Amino acid sequence: MLGKGVVGGGGGTKAPKPSFVSYVRPEEIHTNDKEATEKEVTLHLLPGEQLLCEASTVLKYVQEDSCQRGICGKLVCTDFKIAFLGDDESALNNDETQFKNKVIGENDITLHCVDQIYGVFDEKKKTLFGQLKKYPEKLIIHCKDLRVFHFCLRYTKEEEVKRIVSGIIHHTQAPKLLKRLFLFSYATASQNSTATDTKNHTVMFNTLKDWCWELERTKGSMKYKAVSVNEDYKVCERLPAYFVVPISLPEEDIPHFQGHGIPIWCWSCHNGCALLKMSALPKEQDDGILQIQKSFLDGIYKTIHRPPYEIVKTEDLSSNFLSLQEIQTAYSKFKQLFLIDNSTEFWDTDIKWFSLLESSGWLEMIRRCLKKAIEITECLEAQNMNVLLLEETASDLCCIVSSLVQVMMDPHCRTRFGFQSLIQKEWIMGGHCFLDRCNHLRQNDKEEVPVFLLFLDCVWQLVHQHPPAFEFTETYLTVLSDSLYIPIFSTFFFNSPHQKDTNMTSPGSHRDLCSFGQGRESQDAQSKPLNLLTVWDWHVQFEPKAQMLFRNPLYVEKAKLDKSQRKGMRFKGSRAFVAWPSVATAQMVSSHCLLP
Repeated sequence: MLGKGVVGGGGGTKAPKPSFVSYVRPEEIHTNDKEATEKEVTLHLLPGEQLLCEASTVLKYVQEDSCQRGICGKLVCTDFKIAFLGDDESALNNDETQFKNKVIGENDITLHCVDQIYGVFDEKKKTLFGQLKKYPEKLIIHCKDLRVFHFCLRYTKEEEVKRIVSGIIHHTQAPKLLKRLFLFSYATASQNSTATDTKNHTVMFNTLKDWCWELERTKGSMKYKAVSVNEDYKVCERLPAYFVVPISLPEEDIPHFQGHGIPIWCWSCHNGCALLKMSALPKEQDDGILQIQKSFLDGIYKTIHRPPYEIVKTEDLSSNFLSLQEIQTAYSKFKQLFLIDNSTEFWDTDIKWFSLLESSGWLEMIRRCLKKAIEITECLEAQNMNVLLLEETASDLCCIVSSLVQVMMDPHCRTRFGFQSLIQKEWIMGGHCFLDRCNHLRQNDKEEVPVFLLFLDCVWQLVHQHPPAFEFTETYLTVLSDSLYIPIFSTFFFNSPHQKDTNMTSPGSHRDLCSFGQGRESQDAQSKPLNLLTVWDWHVQFEPKAQMLFRNPLYVEKAKLDKSQRKGMRFKGSRAFVAWPSVATAQMVSSHCLLP
């Protein structure tokens, strides 16, 4: 029997084969309900969002057992998302109990979130890309947030199938230009309608005052200073406009080698030891240049290495830690455990799920990151050493390790606003290449490495090992990772602060295409600098009631210990079972107690 809005029948694998075949097309079922359901399938567009193509009489399958149940509706593609508009959403969803996002619905996929697109031709699954000679009867979309969508196009008109499939492939797989991202269309269209959350206390680290505040908070101002030598990015486009260096380092030495080889301060421990990072100097063959580099490095080293009172330990993350290739390979194997298309595939992998999880190497990546962070915390706390993290660019592995160390040792970084400020300092201002690592422009798959996701997964493990120590929850970490692919926030869509600052005006030609003759108003909008939202403006995505799920009710703020109590503290090793998010599995990892 065909119910309202639902096509197909139930039943498990042992159910008898149905003897009745319906030849009624889905659109005929809904002919009498057309007027009643017309309001329910209205497409809600964001400011600046345009409808590109659509297809009616599409079935969205429910991945449940082996039945082919689904809901009938319309599949649309805009310049922001792919959306399915069901004729009767209540057949599949319970709207009252869902954690609602005001920007993205449960049946919406942002174009940046699409990972792979597959078509089914005569029960055979093939990857779709480029121009197609034949169009599939079924569309499967794998998302970067590990969701899987199945759409049946068997009842859809042929010309609509061509438009929707071609449109989705082009707008999700084809290389893009930065100024063509929806981020700019949205910011231009919502200039006067979107305001920044005034209750957001996240420190953005885009002013000298912010860095001075952090120095005072961590008691690092006695040995380190905030400098403005890179204002207007005169020294290096890779570095932020403001950062912190050892107080004994002359500012006139900083421009040497375009910002490479400068020990940049990350954080100071209560005992005065500091965590620093430094990018490697360019490799030159000329002997004269090499001699200058050596003298320069020797001078830098002496500013932070003054035995016997201050000793520095150098951690070369480029040579004795993880590689980006290892992270990419491990995650590629790991995500396949979740991107499952049918129940047969599910049961085939379920038998050997734990061994497949282990063989993916993703948990090993997490273990090694936590282990390295623990080693550094021991150097800072127990051995009274400065630690200098060295990496070729100081913007990938340095970000992971330095952030984990601060989460483990600094209670402020385990509050929500403190954690957001940490991400701003170490990742955004630290020059992590989000645009490349997330492959937002679809220009280089080899550069797509989930470095930030690896960090969030490490923090997830810590949250589950020490629940009372964190003010935020796993729900918060989940929506933060999902926000990587929502192009209305500027936080995760640039490679550096310089790239963001140089693209703060409306894209002229693209805006002309979007304005459709709005005349002088459109031209005036182009001349104004854009007010780009940050992901920390949570009110844009969630109501206050939903944001309550970000806060951990078990959180206990630890009081600061005096120096006599701190002196006797040492790390205690423990072995703990660590659960995996949304999956019933466990893995043994080394861990240490979080410092107060």
